[in-house]
Amino acid sequence: MNAFARDLKPALPDAVDAECALLGAIMLNADAYWRVAGFLKGQHFKEDVHRLIYETMGTLISSGRSANPVTLNPYMPAGLMIGDITITAYLARLAAGAINVINAYDYARAIIEMWSRHQIIARMEDVIEMARSMPADMTPERIIGHAAGELTRIAQEGNERAGSTKYGVVLPAAVDKAAKDSDNSASRIPWFLPEIGQALGDIRRGNLIGLMSDSGGGKTSFSLQQCRFVAGRGFKSAFFSIEVTEEEAALQAAAQHSKISLGRIDNFTLNSKEKADLEAEMMASTDLPFYIVGFGECTLSDIRIKAEAMVKSHGLDLIVIDHAKMITLPNPKDMFAERINALYRGLKALAKTLNVAIVILIQRNDDWKNRWRSGSSIRPVMGDAYGGGSIKQSLDVWFSLYRPEPLYRELIPTMPPERARDGEKTKREVMIEKLEMSRGKAWVINHKRRRGEPGQSPEIRFDGEFTMFSSSSDEMPPAFEGF
Repeated sequence: MNAFARDLKPALPDAVDAECALLGAIMLNADAYWRVAGFLKGQHFKEDVHRLIYETMGTLISSGRSANPVTLNPYMPAGLMIGDITITAYLARLAAGAINVINAYDYARAIIEMWSRHQIIARMEDVIEMARSMPADMTPERIIGHAAGELTRIAQEGNERAGSTKYGVVLPAAVDKAAKDSDNSASRIPWFLPEIGQALGDIRRGNLIGLMSDSGGGKTSFSLQQCRFVAGRGFKSAFFSIEVTEEEAALQAAAQHSKISLGRIDNFTLNSKEKADLEAEMMASTDLPFYIVGFGECTLSDIRIKAEAMVKSHGLDLIVIDHAKMITLPNPKDMFAERINALYRGLKALAKTLNVAIVILIQRNDDWKNRWRSGSSIRPVMGDAYGGGSIKQSLDVWFSLYRPEPLYRELIPTMPPERARDGEKTKREVMIEKLEMSRGKAWVINHKRRRGEPGQSPEIRFDGEFTMFSSSSDEMPPAFEGF
C-alpha cells in the first residue's frame, strides 16, 4: 500500500478555464487576439483542441476574416467529440460563455504561466531520471548545465514574451535611475585608461562588450590590466581563462602592475628591488576582489554555471572571457553562422540576467592579409571578427585593440624582392618605415557604442617588456589612419 502510494503523483494544476475564457473573448472581438498574439503561442495551451482552435483563429484573423463558431467549424476535424458533445456545439459553448475582452491579457498570462510551471516540473523530472542513471559520458556539471539552459529558456518564454511595462511607467523610473547613477561613482565601471573611456564610455552592468584583436595583439594583457585596475577600485572582477592557465594569467597581471619583465619572473632572475615589488603585489593581491578562473574544455553552459555561482557568492561586477573561439559552440547540427550568433546571444542574455558586465575577447581572422595583398589597409574592420560582422547585433559595445607593429613584422619577410626607381623607395622599405613609426603604439578603434558615436580611435602606448598599456598624450598622426 505504501509503495503504491509513493508511485502516485499529485494532479498537476491547469489553466483550462483561462483557455476557454480567452478563446471565447477572441470570438467576441478579434482585437483580443492581437493583445496576446505577440507572446502567446498554440504550444502554451494544455488542451489539444484549444491549441487547434487558437491557431486556426490566428490564421483567419491574420487574413482579415472573422473567427467565430460558424467560420471556425469547417476547419475542425469532422466528427471530433469533446467529451459527450460535438466540436460544433463546443465552439458555440465557448462563444456563449465569453464575458468580455478586457481581461484577454490576464487570461493569456495565466495560460503561459501555467505552461511554464508544467515545463519546469517536466525538466526537473528529466534531471532526476538522468541523475539516477547517468551515462559514462555525462557528468553532474553537464546535467546541471543542461537543466540551467532549459530553465532559462522556459523563463524567457514565460516572462520576457508576456512581461511588458507601459512607457509611462518605465520612463520615470529610468530617469530617476539615471539621476541617481550620475551622482554614484560606483554605478559605472571605469576603464583603466582615460582614452578608452572617452571612446567607449564607462562599462555598464548588463552589457556585452566585444574586444577584438589579432593573435598576439595584446587582448589578454589588456584584459588582465583592466581586471586588476577595477579590482583596485573596489569593483569585483573575474578573468575566465580558457586559453592560458591560471598561473600564467596571475604572473602576467603581477608583471604588469609591478613593472617587472615577465621573462625575469618566469626565470626568477630578480634583483632585490624587483623581489620587493613582487612581494608587495603578492601582499596587496590577498585583499583584491580579482578572481582568475581556469577552464579546460568549455561550453556556454559551463560559463553560465560558473558565472551564476560566483555572482551569488562574490557579487561580481565584471567578467572577462578569454576568448570566444575557445568556447565550444552550441547546437552542433545548425549552420556555423547560427551557432556563433547563438553563442553571443547567450552571453548577452547571461550579462543581462546576472546584471554584470561581460567582456568577450574575439580573435581576429586573417582576411586582412588578403586585403593587404590587394593594396588595402590592414586596419581592423567588423568583418574580421570570429563569426563575422553579424555578431554586432548582440554586442552593446564593440572595439578593436589595434597594434600594427606585430603585423608589419609578420608581413615584411613575406614581401618579394623588387627594384625601385631612382629616388623612390621599395614597398619593403616603406613597410619598414611604417614598422618603425608604429613601435610601442596601439589604437582603440570603436566599431559600435549604443550610447554614443562609434568611429573614434584614440592612440595609447604598449610596453612589450611588461606587456602593459599606458596613456599617450600625443595626438594620433593623420597618416596612421592608413595603418
